[in-house]
Amino acid sequence: MNVVNEKCEVIRNERVSSDGHVLVLNSRDISRQTLPGQFVEIGCYGEDMILRRPFSVFDVSSESLSLFIKIIGKGTKWLSELNSGSIVDLIGPLGNGFTVSSNTRSLLIGGGCGIASLNLLSRRLFYSDCNTDTIFGFSKPEEIPREIIEGFQKRANRVLVTVDKGPYPIIGNVVDTLKEIDLENYDRFYCCGPTRMLKALEPFLYKREVEVSLEAHMACGIGVCYGCTINTKHGSKRVCLDGPVFKMEEVEWNEM
Repeated sequence: MNVVNEKCEVIRNERVSSDGHVLVLNSRDISRQTLPGQFVEIGCYGEDMILRRPFSVFDVSSESLSLFIKIIGKGTKWLSELNSGSIVDLIGPLGNGFTVSSNTRSLLIGGGCGIASLNLLSRRLFYSDCNTDTIFGFSKPEEIPREIIEGFQKRANRVLVTVDKGPYPIIGNVVDTLKEIDLENYDRFYCCGPTRMLKALEPFLYKREVEVSLEAHMACGIGVCYGCTINTKHGSKRVCLDGPVFKMEEVEWNEM
């Protein structure tokens, strides 16, 4: 797998929630190599924006690549305002990806932007004849990308969506929902979301087959600057190069 630098044209920019957009880009070189869980670094060229921004690959086809953009700061706001025909500069695919095995029973757990990393994984599991359930957590109902959730519902046996505060049918967080589920029904677990969410999940899942995709501040995205280093049971690891996907059991969660 080769890391490439690709100029990509914006095909469309769709608003999918109060603060979320899906940016669909014309891509052949990166899209055809990308594995679920990998990411790209994208150049943002607004005022005071020097460093590239990392984004998990949300979806791919033979001719396109999609990113889920949650508006947080200057870079994501700039990306959310791009029009069709704009050109962006991507480097990728970067990092490692999730392990996908056929005919497994899997539970996907995502929080906030974690939906991006799990979307492509969900597709690959579906086409690998896997049975999946999914839990997503959001802060508020208006942050839920409902069309994306509908896509998960077509591929999963069950999709549960929680919010921190309502009105919404399930109030709480993903940990609250996990406590109500029989974990013996699953062979594998895949998690992506804020570090605090992953740390809260660890006591319930640490003896099981779990892969987590970590979020981290990155500068280079290729392992040169060591700005995203974490401690693991096997020593220091760079999230951008050795991850972003790790086995849950190898991460030193008390130091995160």
